[in-house]
Amino acid sequence: MIFDITPNPVIIFGEGAALRTGKRMKEMGCKKVICITDKGIKNAGILEKVAENVRNAGLEVVEFDGVLPDPPDYKIEGCAELAREEGIDSVIGLGGGSSMDTAKCVNILLTNPSPISQYYGPSGVQKETALVLIPTTAGTGSELSIVSVVTDIENKRKSGCVGPAFLPDLAIIDPELTLGLPPAITACTGMDAFSHSAEAITSGVANPVADMEAEKAISLICNNLPRVVKDASNIEARTAMSLAASLGGVSGIKDSMVHFGHSLAHTMGSMYHNVPHGVFCALVIPEVIRDNAQVVPEKVKLIGEAMGLEMADNMSPREIGDKVAGAIKDLNNEIGIPSIEEIGIDESAIKDIVKIAYQDETAIFAPEKLSYDHALKILMRVFEG
Repeated sequence: MIFDITPNPVIIFGEGAALRTGKRMKEMGCKKVICITDKGIKNAGILEKVAENVRNAGLEVVEFDGVLPDPPDYKIEGCAELAREEGIDSVIGLGGGSSMDTAKCVNILLTNPSPISQYYGPSGVQKETALVLIPTTAGTGSELSIVSVVTDIENKRKSGCVGPAFLPDLAIIDPELTLGLPPAITACTGMDAFSHSAEAITSGVANPVADMEAEKAISLICNNLPRVVKDASNIEARTAMSLAASLGGVSGIKDSMVHFGHSLAHTMGSMYHNVPHGVFCALVIPEVIRDNAQVVPEKVKLIGEAMGLEMADNMSPREIGDKVAGAIKDLNNEIGIPSIEEIGIDESAIKDIVKIAYQDETAIFAPEKLSYDHALKILMRVFEG
């Protein structure tokens, strides 16, 4: 087996770590930074906290709070134009996956020509300006991944920009910034991290290093996500979830790769922008993993063991798949993930979803090549509940 392990960026992890942002960026030689986030982060006072810390270190700060969910290409282009006009030499992405993905792309467009669409897929593009990512959720793992997901408005699909240039120079992971997350967002971002990890283990390009990272992430999630959904102020559980999210990002989007679960979630998210990405991940992952058990039963067994399940040596692939899929559904129910019916997606959309998901960049990393009919059966089981 031959596999690549991409080096991580410099990481600062722990309560209060965000207060080191300005000092570290000054040491990096930054002078004028754009801080990219959304209005929710601004209204929560987190943008002001970070921007003030950076200004106190002697840097100029331009604020951009126009990030949208599932970041559309036109919004990225607009932010990049502002950054170029302001003479920015460094970028902070502050928030959830959408803010960090936007920041990654803006950083590329500071010194490379638009449009961002020319960098979809694996790319050898280079960056020349500093990028710092600061997550405020525990789920996307974008702060440690080489991928930026963009919504291609013209083609109505999500596309990924992939390459070392999309990895930040510095990741600052401060669990205190996640304390204000409401239970619903805590739950769905946590299941995004779970999906990264489960898909990493069952991926067609899985490897032993990613497996170890993913197993630890799954264990942390199963032991702490229900706790933090019930008690939002539990900093111990928040810290464990921040670590799990980072491990999930490393295993699922850097050292290994996510696959058909994310193909479906990407597609459904591009069609239904009012539903968080993590909700779709949570809804599809049980059936994707159930299906994977027929191809890589020992890998699905690893997932079950990481979840704390008793997995007997003599279990058949079907038994392994049923047990692990059932446990994931139980976790979804415990943390309040809504059903397909509750979020209002009609069964008539199944064929349209599969047609696009089947072509998603991540679909090729499934443990076996999926036919359209096979992919359709997986999604039909999701709708059947």
